[in-house]
Amino acid sequence: MKNTIINILILILMFNIIMIIFPEGKTQKFCRISIKIFIMIYILDNIFLNGSIDVSILDNMPSNSSYYEREVSIQNVDQKFIDSLNKDNYQGEEVIESISLSFTESMDINAEVTLNKLLSIDEVNELKKDIADIFQISSDNIDIK
Repeated sequence: MKNTIINILILILMFNIIMIIFPEGKTQKFCRISIKIFIMIYILDNIFLNGSIDVSILDNMPSNSSYYEREVSIQNVDQKFIDSLNKDNYQGEEVIESISLSFTESMDINAEVTLNKLLSIDEVNELKKDIADIFQISSDNIDIK
């Protein structure tokens, strides 16, 4: 409880300092409202939830600077390739709608195949095997949707 009171006093001190720094007007009103809301949330959190709001969720988010991925849609590049797969494997019936290849920073290739109809497990495994052979990747890197 002592810790909560000290933190509230520090927040009120910060509130007063901000009111001195910013001149009268819209900026001061916005700061006053946002800090009052923040103080209320903090007090309610300490009273009812015993200070248990966890903000470590923000630490687990991936950063965009280290994440690199490019995606190529085979449907946009060469529709004849998808048509030939449908013709060879499904007698011309349009089962495969599109294929997207994703390249990561370490040049790993992941394939995502979108289907127009549901296939059995054996047919899905056979399709994964065929696409893995064509693109020379592991069948574990292929997602069927």
